[in-house]
Amino acid sequence: MVRHNGPAYLDHHQESHVNDFTSSLLENGYITMEVRLSETICLVPANMGQSSLACSLLILLTIFAHLYISPFTKVEESFTIQAVHDILNYGVLDISEYDHLQYPGVVPRSFVGPLILSAISVLPLKVLRIFNSSFSPSNLDTQFLVRSIIGLTNGLGLIYLKNQAQKLLDRRAQESHFKKHDGNEADKPKNSHIGLFFCIFCVSQFHLMYYSSRPLPNFVIVLPLVNFALGLVLNGKKPHFAISLLAFCSIVFRLELIGLTAGLALSLLSTRRISLSKTVMFGSLGAMLGATVSLYVDSYFWQNWTLPELDAFLFNVVEGESVKWGTMPFHAYLTNSLPMIFIPPTVLLLNFVGFRVAPKELKIIAQAAYFHIFILAFQPHKEWRFIVYAVPVITLVASCGASHIFTAQKGSFVLKLIIAASPLLSLAVSVAFALVSSLNYPGGHALSQFNQYVISNNIKDATVHMDVPACMTGITLFGELDEEFNISYDKTETLSAQRMAWPSFDYLITAIADPQHFASPGGNSWELIFSTKAFSGINIPFFQQLVKNEMENKFQLAREILHQRSLYPLTSAVEGNITSDVLFTFRRKSSSSDN
Repeated sequence: MVRHNGPAYLDHHQESHVNDFTSSLLENGYITMEVRLSETICLVPANMGQSSLACSLLILLTIFAHLYISPFTKVEESFTIQAVHDILNYGVLDISEYDHLQYPGVVPRSFVGPLILSAISVLPLKVLRIFNSSFSPSNLDTQFLVRSIIGLTNGLGLIYLKNQAQKLLDRRAQESHFKKHDGNEADKPKNSHIGLFFCIFCVSQFHLMYYSSRPLPNFVIVLPLVNFALGLVLNGKKPHFAISLLAFCSIVFRLELIGLTAGLALSLLSTRRISLSKTVMFGSLGAMLGATVSLYVDSYFWQNWTLPELDAFLFNVVEGESVKWGTMPFHAYLTNSLPMIFIPPTVLLLNFVGFRVAPKELKIIAQAAYFHIFILAFQPHKEWRFIVYAVPVITLVASCGASHIFTAQKGSFVLKLIIAASPLLSLAVSVAFALVSSLNYPGGHALSQFNQYVISNNIKDATVHMDVPACMTGITLFGELDEEFNISYDKTETLSAQRMAWPSFDYLITAIADPQHFASPGGNSWELIFSTKAFSGINIPFFQQLVKNEMENKFQLAREILHQRSLYPLTSAVEGNITSDVLFTFRRKSSSSDN
């Protein structure tokens, strides 16, 4: 923070005017947070704290709303959620029952994130068990709690970044005001609305809010730490610590963060905010600490010496195996991923304005984010989550631009109207995406249906086989019933192993609809208990007819929704036209029972 000592900045005559000025501001609803001649005078609107708190709560509530709508997880999230389950249930001293030893995956992943997440979860779990004796550590409630903590940490990271940007812009506004008017002007200095716009742009996005509670490696602990590090740069304090923290995260959590780390270092060096010696020293310290932590922690859990992110780099980049999951052209992040994240592209366009008027600290982290995207563009295999660390920064720069346009006296009314309307369109798209995404976890829903069937019929000592499509779309260890029912959940993948275990299966959750496929020479057959739906596409003619019927019937469906204060009439009408049966749960029955 830039500080101005009294004698060097104000003379005695100006001091009296400043005191009169601050008194005037007090009378007009402003409060003085700090009035010392030896410090920067920071004036904040009296309701600014309440507004900031409301924005912070809105970010958290939006994240939790997405979590509530989609409580299940997918295959790419399975390592983290299964690891947390095993840590919470078996501890860390005996890992013989851990899921990853039986299903190791293509490359090892770090246990550091799941360990931290589990440690944070322990206390809330104990509190829940005290107040709810029926709460069990082996059910979906625990998974929901774990994902809530992921959402909370990501939300707090975004809030910290927002608050640091707001403080930075407010400081700059105050400094500019006093320099311009020599402390004689009684008008209120223009305060930035960057925090408000950041909140609006964030909560109206789909990807950032939806995935903030998901156990993807990119979002578990690492994204909050990245936002904290970038917030330190905005704060103007300890930029060397920010580099060290990003280097640590790169080695432990996600190696692609090297692009962001290098970008921040180059930007800080070019603006002379840090020396080359400090950059090398603190970057090396962070990397060495991260390598040490990951090497010892992950080697223990994987039962051999490993540095997971290095192994993943060698497998995906050096050996080029990542191309098997698809390749995209160099410009794909710019022409595909970012436009997909920001619908409509108002936030992207506002970056041109925001970067131009942004203070140096914000420009530094913006350059780092742009550099990160540029470096990752050279990798043929691209996924939007590889550049997610740049999304909050891009949103922040756009918020700076929007704030500048709205506070400018000669700002275009049409431009302001477009900026104001853009989040509404983005929110509508986000709601549609959220509802569709909630229908993409048939495995989780199927397992919940099966468990309810077991409980209702008091079934015990049975085995259910779950095939690969089911396991990839929402089934986790947290979804399994407690030992009271003694249900065995089989996830055998290979056909030869399935044939050997087939006589032990009492139930099946499978993507195969025809029960004749499972008929065996031993006289056993299968009957369908229930089926599970998932999103299958949008029936355009149906929606055209729906709109036509609404116009002809004087919006009868809309009136029903308002009368019932529920979206159920709409969802029940729409569901059958966007979903289809994709998973089927069968029960074994003997030939004698058929007669």
